[in-house]
Parts: sequence; C-alpha cells; structure tokens
Amino acid sequence: MAAGEGMRPTVERASLGREMLLAFGRWTVPAMTTAEQAPAAPRPLLRALASPPQLLAGHRRLLGGLAVAAALLGTQTLAASTPLRSDVRLLLPSEGLLAGLGDGLRRGYGLAMEQSAICGLTPPSLQLGWLPPGGDPGPPLRAAGRSALLVAPPAAPLEPYGLLADQQRLTVLLPLQRGRSLEGLPQLRGSDRLWPLVPGRSLEVDRLAQALLADRIQRVMVVRDRTAESQALSARFEASFANGNGQVIGPTAAPMALDGEDSAALGQLVTDVEWYRPPALVVLTSPGSPLERAIRGARWPETTLLAWPFPVTAAMAQRQIGVDPLSRGPGWAAFARSFERRWGYRPGPVEGAGYDTGLMAALASVTAQGQPGWGLDWFSANAKPQPLCRALKLRRQGVAVRPMGASSRLDLSPGVPPTANLQLSRR
Repeated sequence: MAAGEGMRPTVERASLGREMLLAFGRWTVPAMTTAEQAPAAPRPLLRALASPPQLLAGHRRLLGGLAVAAALLGTQTLAASTPLRSDVRLLLPSEGLLAGLGDGLRRGYGLAMEQSAICGLTPPSLQLGWLPPGGDPGPPLRAAGRSALLVAPPAAPLEPYGLLADQQRLTVLLPLQRGRSLEGLPQLRGSDRLWPLVPGRSLEVDRLAQALLADRIQRVMVVRDRTAESQALSARFEASFANGNGQVIGPTAAPMALDGEDSAALGQLVTDVEWYRPPALVVLTSPGSPLERAIRGARWPETTLLAWPFPVTAAMAQRQIGVDPLSRGPGWAAFARSFERRWGYRPGPVEGAGYDTGLMAALASVTAQGQPGWGLDWFSANAKPQPLCRALKLRRQGVAVRPMGASSRLDLSPGVPPTANLQLSRR
C-alpha cells in the first residue's frame, strides 16, 4: 500500500533529537539562524545545528542538554557563521504571533519525509532558518549556502521573495499565505517562480459574508480573538460584508477583540448582544480556541445566529452556520490518520500545508532522465492526483505528476493559488 493511504509506518516514533529541535525552533532570534537536516533512510536525522552566539550565552544549560542529545545521535554543533548547504531550506518566523505555526509545519513536512523514505526515496536534505515576521530574506540567504528549493514562512511578504526568486533563479513554495497578499501575486517580479500551495485563508470569511447576506442578514456583530490571523480575517470580513451592503454593529461599530479567558469581557459581550440584538454574531477564531469555548459556554438570545469560519460540529441552542475547511484535498483523510498516529493529535490546516510542502520537496528531489526537478517542470495541475509512492515511481519514469494533496487539491501553477470549493455547514 502506498504511503499516505492508511498504511502503518515502519519508521520509529519521535526521537529526542527531533523534539529538541522543535523546542529550539521556538526561541526568538533577531536574525536568520539555520539548522540542517540531512537525509537518511528510513527517516531523516538531525545532522547539524547552528546557533547564534547570543543564544549560546543565554541558554548554556539547555544547550548542554542538547549537546548530550546530539552526542547520542552522532550530531555536531556548528558555528552560526558556517554556511550550510542543503537541498531544501525551510524558513520560519522567529518571534511574534506566527512563531507557533513552525511546529505544525515541521511535523507535517517530517511525516512526508518519513513516508517518502518508506517508498524508497532518500529524503532531500533540509536546512531550517528563522526570520523575524515580515523580514527580508535576501541579505541572509545571499550570505548562506545555496539551496535548490526555498519554503517561505507563513504570511511572507511576497515582493522580496519574488525578487530573490528572480535574482537567484530559485523556486519558492508558499505554504501559508493570507488571501490579500495573494491577490497581487501575478503582478510581482519573480511570480513565475512563486508557488502558493493552499488557497488564501481570507476566502473562508468571504464565503461566510456571502452566506449571511444570502440569508438576508445585513446587520452583525463581530468578535475575534487577539491573534494576528484573526485580526486580518476580521478586517477582510468587514470589507467583504460591506461590499454587499452589510453593516457591522455594536459598541464600536467594528470587530471587537476579546480574550476568551477574560470572564468580565465575555460578560460585557453577552450584555452587548442582549442590547443590540444582532441577527448574527460572527466569531472569528480557530477551532478549540479559548474564545470558541467561551462563546459556546455562554447564553445567547435564541434569535441570534452564531457564525464561524470553520465547520459547525457541536449542536447549540442557537442556530449556527460555518464554512467547511478550505484546506482539504483528496489525500486529507489518509494524511490525518497517519499524522494522528505519529504525533498524537488531529492535524489542522498548518500541519496539512507542511505535509504538502514535504510532498512537493520529495518529488522535486527525484532525478528523472538525468535531471533533478527543483524547477517543478514535472508538475502537472491536470494530471490525476496520485498517492505518494505511485507519484514517486512516475517521477522516476519522467511522467508528469500531481501528488494527492492534503491541504488542497494541489491544482497548482506559479503565481496563482489553487482553487477552493467552500461548502457551508449548518446546525
């Protein structure tokens, strides 16, 4: 059975070295740092770790534990100034609200590498790098060892990545981008080398706004959590709703930020909803967040519809409307089963995007007819989606390939995000 189709992986569970690397990646660093993972069958092993001097000074005790783990695995610690070469460089945000996405991306990517190894592929070497959110990758990458494939961090500023791709003739994968940044992508220099892997997240709130307007609801209150992602989505929802002559009402006549663990703020929201009586309360947060739990645990007027940017799964006294996941492809079910066995929790869009990034990197590393595929010339958006082992076999034969994506249908092309088929869910 092909990898990604519900087979039982023969790869061993998480190693101490990998868990230490995941913890290491959460540190805040002011400039790009790198950590290389070189390929080995049947699973990728940590080969080297580069640490900036200020981190070495500030975390000697933790680095001592890391050195023990490295010694056990036969690894080495390298100086930060040592240029590392690798097939793939994965950039992650070093700080801020987006930094937490790195763990999910790496776990999804790592699962794809493990399954590739089971299919007989020596996974491409990987180098991790951290940049401040919104940072220009040009200066640090020009000073680093060249990689064949670059993976941009979540919500990356696309203009500098397009410029870098054009100057270095480099293929760049964009695993997680907001919709607004993708709208101007085709006009950017270097866009013919930028490949978005999932549709823009903002399409979810566009669909939600359209659904509410179609139900003749033109007055809503909007509450969001305090993450940067929810802030961006709330601005997008407000604009999309206004385009259909909808109006956001409430004490500020604008989306309100709320900490789901602040009982006083939640009580005030309940009072405001009782006063304004909006036909719908739009809650822009992620599934399972403190805000979602708080909203579900509160009492609301029976006439108030609750609207979510994700599927409605639990019944409530109120009517609810939600948007089925944007980030789903034909390979999602098999991926989700394998991921939960591997990591012990259900994956979300971030983990799925990391997995699809790994699929593309694995296929790009295959040499067919004497040529590697880092330019993605082998990819065909019109080809039948194939499970990983089958896709790798076809790649070796020089056949045009499209993997069975988890985060989207992977009907990709440079400069254009994949399509989305957004369905509504109601309770």
